[in-house]
Amino acid sequence: MSTELLSGFTDQARGSAEAFRVMLDAMAQPGRILPLKPDFAAPAPLFDSTAAICLTLCDYDTPLWLDDSLREAAVIDYLRFHTGARIENDSSQASFLLCTPATAAEALARASIGNAEYPDASATLVIQVPDFSGDRLTLKGPGIKDERAFTTAGLDARFWALMDENHQLFPLGRDVYFAAPQEIAALPRSTQIKREGQA
Repeated sequence: MSTELLSGFTDQARGSAEAFRVMLDAMAQPGRILPLKPDFAAPAPLFDSTAAICLTLCDYDTPLWLDDSLREAAVIDYLRFHTGARIENDSSQASFLLCTPATAAEALARASIGNAEYPDASATLVIQVPDFSGDRLTLKGPGIKDERAFTTAGLDARFWALMDENHQLFPLGRDVYFAAPQEIAALPRSTQIKREGQA
């Protein structure tokens, strides 16, 4: 591997702390789009923002699943090197699932929802999206005053139907990060989502 592919945060403690604050803000303010621009370049097709999430949240105790489009040797080597996370082949056993819009619905359907004793044992999805334009959603719930408009690209009706079911499971359920190349947004399980045209 090249030195470039091996590079992570220049200052791991500071870089991961800054990224973690952005991720916390995203979860606390569902649907708010925030910049996340780490000081390194991740191996394609992994976005820099996605890599920053992984390098901040993943470690040897958080099995990581990648869909086929992201399961490149350079990406796997990079994530293993920087996080120590085990690359999991069974998505239902993963703590974090990295996917694209094409595989997001299936990943969401299979991801762990936690259990009554440990709802925080559920999985987190990180979905790479090209940008935050396209399908319009209306969000309500904790962290949102009245309601918030949110748009993101490429996710189909089945995914949003599953997200509605996911919300109904609260306090169980999965949390979701959306990662564009240099921005992120989040939809925690506590967020109620209404699609445009939905009754």
